[in-house]
Amino acid sequence: MTDIIPILEKSFQIPSYFVDENAELTVSALFSLLQEMSDNHASLLGAGWHELRVRGYFWVITKIQLKINRLPKWTEPVRLRTWVKNSNAATSPRDYEMLDVDGNLLVAGSSVWAILDIANGRPQRMSMFDGCFLPQERNAIDRIPPKISALDIPKEPRYSKEVVASDIDINRHVNNARYIQWAFDAVKEEFRHTHRVSGMTVNFLSQAKLGDHYAVHTETVSEYEYKTTLYSSDDRQEYCRIQSEWKSI
Repeated sequence: MTDIIPILEKSFQIPSYFVDENAELTVSALFSLLQEMSDNHASLLGAGWHELRVRGYFWVITKIQLKINRLPKWTEPVRLRTWVKNSNAATSPRDYEMLDVDGNLLVAGSSVWAILDIANGRPQRMSMFDGCFLPQERNAIDRIPPKISALDIPKEPRYSKEVVASDIDINRHVNNARYIQWAFDAVKEEFRHTHRVSGMTVNFLSQAKLGDHYAVHTETVSEYEYKTTLYSSDDRQEYCRIQSEWKSI
């Protein structure tokens, strides 16, 4: 029987290929690290990618919320930890914390995951993995990631790009971190140089696949808060919505 590890923690240094021009961890790379940590933990408990794959299923993230105090720098040592909270019938919440060497909280995150059938995309019940996880009562963020209200998608996109092979992951659709990269690529350069993201919520709504065409649209909520949608420029179906908060530097 697999030993239950209630909280998985790993220490590592931020590599050069995960940082931007300011030598800071990019937000899309942060998403990649959280995804990898999630699968590492699930795999240790007998419910990872390989275990689901042989049964015809796969994990998807449906929502996530992050509070970012500071993004670590290149070569900076950090500790990243994750744990599962109480699931319901269809979803499994998972939290994260990233800390520096002095124990200061850099990033806190709360996410919601589901299991889908590979053949038809239908959600599966979490009860198939009863006993694998030991849910924790602690919260990195004291709320479930909220639903983001709809945006007014323009009839004619400002630009449209094709989903290419490098966008596709092991599940043969666009990886969640890639959507974040697309959204940040659309941020104006001048704004990026004078601001840093301090928090964000993401709702993943559908899956973009190879050959699809996507567009990005952003609306201002307040001076330092924005809503963004990534959507199909072919039929205007939304792939994800992002609500981001920023601070001046």
